[in-house]
Formats: sequence, structure tokens, C-alpha cells
Amino acid sequence: MLTRTCWVVVAAWAAALAGCSAEADLPSGSGGSSFGGAIGSGGAIGSGGASSFGGASSLGGATTLGGNTSKGGTTSLGGSTSLGGALSFGGSSGGATTLGGSTAAGGSAGSATGGAAGSATGGAATGGATSSGGATNTGGGTATTTTKHAFLLLGQSNMVGYPQIANADRTTDDRIRVLAISTCNGRTTDQWAKATPPLHECGAGLGPGDYFSRTILPKYPAGHEVLLVPCAINGEKIETFMKSGGSRYNWIVNRAKKVMDAGGKIEGILLHQGESNAGDPMWPGKVNTLITDLRTDLGIGNVPFLAGELAPMGNSKQHNEQIAKIPMVVTNGFVVSAQGLTVDPGDTQWNVHFSHDSVVEQGKRYGNKMIEALKL
Repeated sequence: MLTRTCWVVVAAWAAALAGCSAEADLPSGSGGSSFGGAIGSGGAIGSGGASSFGGASSLGGATTLGGNTSKGGTTSLGGSTSLGGALSFGGSSGGATTLGGSTAAGGSAGSATGGAAGSATGGAATGGATSSGGATNTGGGTATTTTKHAFLLLGQSNMVGYPQIANADRTTDDRIRVLAISTCNGRTTDQWAKATPPLHECGAGLGPGDYFSRTILPKYPAGHEVLLVPCAINGEKIETFMKSGGSRYNWIVNRAKKVMDAGGKIEGILLHQGESNAGDPMWPGKVNTLITDLRTDLGIGNVPFLAGELAPMGNSKQHNEQIAKIPMVVTNGFVVSAQGLTVDPGDTQWNVHFSHDSVVEQGKRYGNKMIEALKL
């Protein structure tokens, strides 16, 4: 609908410039639609300007003809590059919602920009609004991401590593780092170093963390790192690691916090434990308590939790019935199968530790399950 507006310029040209025209016929350099920021165009009655024309003085701009130089704005465009309008549209709608803050504006000053020049107008609802040019995921900023992806390694001897380390296992990658658990092998306790087995104590064997990290690393962009935080101890029950009554809970938390200090993010937790709790029907609930406390105290949300099965032909195989309950008890919990894996022939004392090739396969299974859980 066209609204006709009569205007008379009271100045030296009063006799020559009297007449009527439709608002829709105003050129873009004459103050924008609705005379430089009236209702719905980047200003508001009584805010972006004066009276009912949204400008200064009386006619939608400066003292005489609605602006500087050529009517209705600054320098012939009715707006300016830095005031919430586009470079070439500036005053056409006073920084309207659809222009938002394009090209070098982007909603740059929030509620104090958007419109033509009205203080604290036309920005919050138009030229810098959350949905129109300057907000995250639209015309402006990007979400923060990490380039260091960390994982906690919890459990007892099968996570620590039992079988002898082969030369092929010693191949390293500068992008896989480990938080030293002790001072040896060229590493210093609680300091980051290039990961090479053993990841845990000095005399340990090959553990699943080695091939887990090698499996998941290629799923991250070039230049990203995988950080491993070993926290497993030989022969310990799950109670040792729990917050209530356990002696190693704070130790785990303090080591995990070094990930944050290094600028990393904990993205998952791996557990291989249960030989010392074999058959305990309370074990799944205790594990849930431990993981819930860690997630809460570290502020890492419901990151994936993986629990590995015990050797199916070993002396603790009955505990796999308890491990199978993990997905029903622990939120975002998963089981890593040990089907087809074998006990190390050298383990004649306990008959629970995996053979070398089984550990390699187990590590890969942990990696693939974490890839699935993280949707990498």
C-alpha cells in the first residue's frame, strides 16, 4: 500500500520545492524507506530519530534536508559502512533485518549499530540480531574446537600391559602423546612425552592403549593430537579407584586435569578391569558410581565409556556376565568384545592375561568402538 506524504521544505527553496510524492518513489539516497529509519526500518519512533520521521530536527535527517551532503544519511547512502547496513545499501531500510550486517558490519556493535544513526536502536532487533548477521553459526563467530583429544586408561594388569613388546609395537607418531606415569624410558612423571610402549609402569608390557590410539588417530584432522592418560594399576579392585573409600581417585582426577592444562579435552574413558572382582554382582553399580563421579568432577559430560571383556578362556571369564550389564547401567556405556582372543601362553600363574596378538586386536577394537561412539 502506498502512503502519500506531503512535504514542504521551509527554506530558501520554499516556493519551488512544494509537492507530494509516494514514499515508494523516494530514491535510495534520500533517507531510506520511510524517511531514514521510521517505523520498521532500523529505527523506531522516538528512538532512531525525532518526531515521526525517525531523523533529527524535523525531516528525518540533519537540520535542513534529512542528512549530510545528499539527504537522509551520511555521504549519499543514508547510512555508513560501520553502522549496521551493507556497503551499498546502508540506508535503504536503515539496517533492516535482511541486511543485518553484511560486509564489514556483521552486527558489529550489537544494539548500538543496526539502524541509520539512532542511538541504541535498530540493532538489537534488526542489523545485529542473533538471527541476522553476527551471531554464532550465522554471519559471525565459529564454535571453539580442540586439537588435542584425550582419553583416560583405567583398570588393572590387562590395561597396564602384560605380553612382551615387539619391535613393530615401538613405531611412534609425534601426534600421540602420553602423560608419564613414572620416570623412566626417557619420560618424567606427570609430563607429556611421545607415546611408546609401555604406556604405564616402567617394566610393563604391551597394553591396549597403544593400538587404540593408532586406530583412532586417523579419524582426526591433520595436526591434531591424541593424548593418553594411563591410570591403571596391577591387581587392584574397582574399589581402589572409587571416590568414596578409594585411595586412587584423587590421583586419577589430578592426572586428568593435566589434559586441561595442556589445552586438551577428555573425550572418552577406557576400562579393563574385573579380574580382581570376578563374579561380583555389585561391580556394575560400582563402576557406574566411579564413572559418574569422574564425569562430574572433571566436567566432561557423558563422554563415552568403554569396558573391555575379560579373556573368554581365562580364569575370570565368568565376570563377562557383569561386564555385559554396563550399557544398561552406565549412561553412554559400551562393551568391547573379547571373543576370539586368547590368553598369553606364558601366563601359567593367573591364566587371565591376553597374548600379544590379542592385545593388538583388543586395542583396535577399543579404537573402533570409540570411533563409533564419538561418530568420528
